[in-house]
Amino acid sequence: MSKTILALLTALLLTTSTAVLAASADERAQTAAETRQGLLKVVARYFGPIFLMAREQIPYDGDVVKANAEKIAVLLPMIPDLFAADTSAFDLETEALNNIWEDLDDFNAKAQTSAEKASALAAAAANGQGAAMQAFGELGGACKACHDNYRQQN
Repeated sequence: MSKTILALLTALLLTTSTAVLAASADERAQTAAETRQGLLKVVARYFGPIFLMAREQIPYDGDVVKANAEKIAVLLPMIPDLFAADTSAFDLETEALNNIWEDLDDFNAKAQTSAEKASALAAAAANGQGAAMQAFGELGGACKACHDNYRQQN
């Protein structure tokens, strides 16, 4: 029985590996862009409620701020990995500017700063709304620094 399962898993792995290798450069670039966009949508999902609290559109909830900031702090360090593949030569529907890959070290440093600011926000949530909203402003500023340089403005 276990030999059958091992054989099936091996066949699945070989099929998957072959499919990835057989994908065209265009398909790999499209997958990279879609993966990046997916990650950033998840970040926005956790960022949104805190943003609404900062604008006093929903009541402040320190537990939500802490939980969401912790999730953002886990997600943001993934950005450099997902932008490692230079897709600037492909015709993709994306807001990512090609200069990301011209200055990847700066881009990655900005992503790291954003992750650090998210961790600081999670810690500040325990100190009350004032401290949390100040830390949220710093996170927003870190995100904006990256967006200003590396994201197409709408």
